[in-house]
Amino acid sequence: MRRYGLNHAPLLALFLVLWSSLFAPASADEAPLLVDISPQTIEVDSSFHGTSIILFGVKSQPGDIIITLRGPEAPIVVRRKRRVAGIWINRDSVAFRDVPQFYALAASRPIDEILDTDGLNRNQIGSDHILLNTIWMRTSDEVSAFRDAVRRSRTQEALYAPTAGNVVVIDDALFRATLILPGNVPIGVYVAETLLVHEGEVLSRRESYLSVVKSGISADLYDFAKEHGALYGLLAIAAALMAGWVGGIAFRKN
Repeated sequence: MRRYGLNHAPLLALFLVLWSSLFAPASADEAPLLVDISPQTIEVDSSFHGTSIILFGVKSQPGDIIITLRGPEAPIVVRRKRRVAGIWINRDSVAFRDVPQFYALAASRPIDEILDTDGLNRNQIGSDHILLNTIWMRTSDEVSAFRDAVRRSRTQEALYAPTAGNVVVIDDALFRATLILPGNVPIGVYVAETLLVHEGEVLSRRESYLSVVKSGISADLYDFAKEHGALYGLLAIAAALMAGWVGGIAFRKN
């Protein structure tokens, strides 16, 4: 696994570059918010147990900072079991589209002090405000219960942060936030969105991108399975049969 040390000297240099760029006379009105992310790529192998990333930047106008990190998105089906004739079976199900598999949040103040409920919903700030649109429904119950199940499951897996992290603001201009990625973080592209909010109005927003990729032998196996799915399936079946045969011989000898 590649390890990323947080060297403060390069970060300070980047802060200074962002500061000078932001307050240059030609661009001060055009760029009220400049943001960067470090690292931009995280390599994951079998020994990966999680890491952290830093988002930092400069703002030229007064206001609060909210940072969200989300992705990758995928459809998900939530099922509910019911007891029928003494047997628990799947009876109700709801499918949701474009559900973020990971979500983290940081803010310079409590988010409900920065935006009202409509603003939080409109900008999807906080896991309770993530928009979960349905693809199809096979239930007579309220869909909100299934949405709550998605959020609860992701939180239990440490993929949805239960609380917001802290954005540190220096001299009402420089800011920085650290977000934690768990060991089970999904592979894919993540979007970090930074908002500058003043008196309930979003003045500026910037997007930064983070790639989480496999490395080592796990990456080779992942690529092989993706490019040669049928062959990978046959090899997996053959390996399972071989393991069962060897286990059977060892059991008979014992």
